[in-house]
Amino acid sequence: MIIEQELIKQAKEKLGDKNAFLMAELLKLDGFDEKNLRAKSPFRNEDVPSFVYNRKNYSFHDFGGDGVTVDLIDAYMQKGLTFIQAVQKLFEIAELKYSFGEINVKTKTQYKYPHDENGDMEQVYEYWGKRGISKDTIDYLNVGSDERGNTVFRYYDTNDVLTMVKYRPSRTLQKGETKNWCQKDADTFPLLFNMNRINVNQPLLIVEGEPDAMSAIEAGYYNTTSVPLGANNFQWIEENWDWLEQFDSIIIAGDNDEAGIKMRKECIYRLGSWRTKYVEYPKEYISDSGRKTPIKDMNDTLQKFGASYVLAMIINAKETPVESVVDFSDVEDIDISTIDGITTGIDLLDKEMMRLFYGSFNILTGVNGGGKSSFLGQLTCNSIEQGKDVWMYSGEMPNYLTKNWINSIFAGRRNVTEHVNSYGSKYYTINNDAKRKISEYYKKHFYLYKDEYQNNIEDIKKSMEDCVRKFGCKLFILDNMTSINLECTDDSKWQKQVDLINWLISFARKFHVVVLLVIHPKKIETMRRLTKFDVQGLGSSVDLAHRLFSLYRVQRKEKEDPKNPIKFDVILDVLKDRLRGREGLEIGMFYDNPSRRFYTNQKEFDRQYSWDKSEYEDKLVCPVDFSNPFD
Repeated sequence: MIIEQELIKQAKEKLGDKNAFLMAELLKLDGFDEKNLRAKSPFRNEDVPSFVYNRKNYSFHDFGGDGVTVDLIDAYMQKGLTFIQAVQKLFEIAELKYSFGEINVKTKTQYKYPHDENGDMEQVYEYWGKRGISKDTIDYLNVGSDERGNTVFRYYDTNDVLTMVKYRPSRTLQKGETKNWCQKDADTFPLLFNMNRINVNQPLLIVEGEPDAMSAIEAGYYNTTSVPLGANNFQWIEENWDWLEQFDSIIIAGDNDEAGIKMRKECIYRLGSWRTKYVEYPKEYISDSGRKTPIKDMNDTLQKFGASYVLAMIINAKETPVESVVDFSDVEDIDISTIDGITTGIDLLDKEMMRLFYGSFNILTGVNGGGKSSFLGQLTCNSIEQGKDVWMYSGEMPNYLTKNWINSIFAGRRNVTEHVNSYGSKYYTINNDAKRKISEYYKKHFYLYKDEYQNNIEDIKKSMEDCVRKFGCKLFILDNMTSINLECTDDSKWQKQVDLINWLISFARKFHVVVLLVIHPKKIETMRRLTKFDVQGLGSSVDLAHRLFSLYRVQRKEKEDPKNPIKFDVILDVLKDRLRGREGLEIGMFYDNPSRRFYTNQKEFDRQYSWDKSEYEDKLVCPVDFSNPFD
């Protein structure tokens, strides 16, 4: 349940200064000055009152400590209410009518909700007490125990419904031992831990694990959640998108390791750098004896540095740097081989080009019939197979035909049936069972721009930004520039094309993704391989690209040339490579019509994608004999 912020604001406005008096009672404020609406901080010891009420935003602010801000909803939640219960209480006092009919209602149909666990808590309190977590924090978070004494983390949705249960041993783990697991025979859903106790009017802290969430709350930062299924699983962003969009400020605290840093970067890209800050942990703790201990996460920091240090670290989280500038001394001289990206699945190409690097803008060109659709389809399939989701705009091919093309590549020869029509021509269909399995396996990994949507550039840009932030897409394909309505006149056409390319370059860098734009070549008089000067539009289009690829379909007369026959079906030319300097590279590829796949070896011809769990004993006969070195 998401409640409009304006309604919460209206309720607070109706109460006025009564907000302060209610909070003074709930928080048991010492020395509350009813005239000046100030008191001693409830979060620390002080002699001079510095906990001051702000009539503009109806909250108390701790001016003498680490800058904690508390409103009436926070006060109710610190007394044990969830967010929705606290809002309900606020509306009742303010006499604001609102239907809370979904509280405690299980709204997911056909979802296997977990059962609750109510084991003895002694072992849980003892173990987490050794790690600096008090009984009060454990009880506040409604952390439980199973019959074996394992810690139970209860995940509730925003309607206070128990939706997922995770477990962790309440003891020190042995090397290689399972760290945590979800309840058997119950479904899982990527909620954020403690999200039903979050005040959406306050900055949200997102940490990497439940122990870190407990540590932050132990330190006094109650508006804390943790990701559910590991640092590099970002399904929670998509599933909780509308809820996350309510926050004006979000603080990210990934662990002090490679996965945690990657989590932080991904969250900043997708949640918006303008509203995200990040916590930077100390690298190590040096004891009085000089012993150095590495600091991994929030719980390590709590145990070594204490609660006050942790709270100050969160309150003073670092701003995301201004994206337009970087200090020269901070620029890392990176080995290009370490940059992540997407491989094409064509071994010879990947060997030379390594991969399509994140942050890069690429152009694909070629005359009609050169194989662009198959190449884009194969790139799409390989990207999805690598766990890197794809967004595609196809201005010439309708959605249903794109799906048929993709299905053919995923299916391969083993899952298509050959037919002959009444004219004697062959055609191929994908087996229904294969189509069903492909759709199920790759659901929510490939997003096609709708046929019925406008093809104007602003709508396409918005779709790209929405999908990179909400779904985490990593490959963006625009096929092609000619079919995009740049909303320009003939006089401004070339400049609008350059503007589009500049925006695509900026998009690729900002969101750390791969962008590939198809540009048609200029009209050529004879069928031949292209040069970069054949690309339609201004030369600056090519100059701005990181890489430029061209596909050329080998003509029959070239294959049958008695002096210098070309054995390949299609040649891929790398006309420009700013990243690796491989200009002039050419890759000969064969094409399999039934599967619509390009291939350069037996493995690529008979590739079995992950959806296909069948075991095949026979070797698929390839039209090309790769065992013959003279072929």
